[in-house]
Amino acid sequence: MNRIRTGVKIAAISAAVTLASMLIPIVLFAQEGSAHGAPIAPDVMKWGLIAAAASVGASTIAGGIAVGMVGAAAMGVIGERPEVAPRALVFVGLAEGIAIYGLIVSVMILGKI
Repeated sequence: MNRIRTGVKIAAISAAVTLASMLIPIVLFAQEGSAHGAPIAPDVMKWGLIAAAASVGASTIAGGIAVGMVGAAAMGVIGERPEVAPRALVFVGLAEGIAIYGLIVSVMILGKI
């Protein structure tokens, strides 16, 4: 039970990091103010690519840690009580979703560049 709580905490922290990484490009592109299709300054391009890479990297690492902890706890519970398998595997799916959120954020960032 303690491992599941730890996994849920890690999942919440990684979701917060992913959402916080969305704020970096918003600030950068709000300051740019160029028309759509106009050339983008190299400095803005650099920070946009760094923000996209950071969102994918942080969410993937955090998702992997969360899946490792939640998956180990879920398999332990399934070994003792097989009837709770569907409910235990839902938490593993939620932990995997964190990496997908980071990928979506990076696609949104790259779409703005």
